[in-house]
Amino acid sequence: MSKCCVICVGRNADRAADRIEAYAKKADFEIVETIFKDTKSVERLKFYIERDFIISILVSSIYDISSDKDVVKGIMELAAEHGISINDESRGYEPALISFEEDNAG
Repeated sequence: MSKCCVICVGRNADRAADRIEAYAKKADFEIVETIFKDTKSVERLKFYIERDFIISILVSSIYDISSDKDVVKGIMELAAEHGISINDESRGYEPALISFEEDNAG
């Protein structure tokens, strides 16, 4: 069974978590943890990624990880280095890819 981590934030986090967990179970994932926005959520997610405890991250939106673009980019790069997909519900659970463009002002 594949292992995943579910991340949900916002006012409807409970409902989103229920919906995403139901999807995970239907897709035959074992849920390692459901993370709700707290001060240590990014560190906990990095812990799972760096130790290859999960193969997928399920989110309702990529910005459930963090509202900081650089933090999201760092998590996406770390996940990619470990072969872990980030699956965004708003994209139909298609793996999220790094699509940030660097500013080339100069």
